[in-house]
Amino acid sequence: MLSLLGAALGFGTSIIPSILDLFQQKQKDAQELKMLEAKGKYAAQLSSLKLDELDAKADIAESEGIYKAMAAANAKSGFAAALSGSVRPVVTYLFVGLFLTVKISGLFYSMSTGVTFNDAAQAIWNDDTNLLFTSIISFWFGSRQFAKLRKNAK
Repeated sequence: MLSLLGAALGFGTSIIPSILDLFQQKQKDAQELKMLEAKGKYAAQLSSLKLDELDAKADIAESEGIYKAMAAANAKSGFAAALSGSVRPVVTYLFVGLFLTVKISGLFYSMSTGVTFNDAAQAIWNDDTNLLFTSIISFWFGSRQFAKLRKNAK
């Protein structure tokens, strides 16, 4: 009987490591499955970020292309750029010339009718003319000062 018990005990103890190995393998498989799921989530997030990065790079490349095309178009039309930049000064010169022509003509006309120079000068240079002249000078030289201030602020 003792030998039968020893045989059963020997057989039973020899199966225990196999059962323990089975449980360990089950735990390893569960761990491996969790790792694969985590890697899958990481890969999905990484691919999403890569797509966002590629979209951003495409937007940057498109913006650079538009900027280069506009710069090339502006470089080719130097005459148009110069003409566009000269509109305000040319209009200003024309209006100053017209202003001086009207005022000097008024002065000569007044003097030719017998009005003294002092009276004629006071008649053509009144408060409205002074306001207009001051506004024009302030606009041109004030805008230059503001442009300098903006340039220095950058």
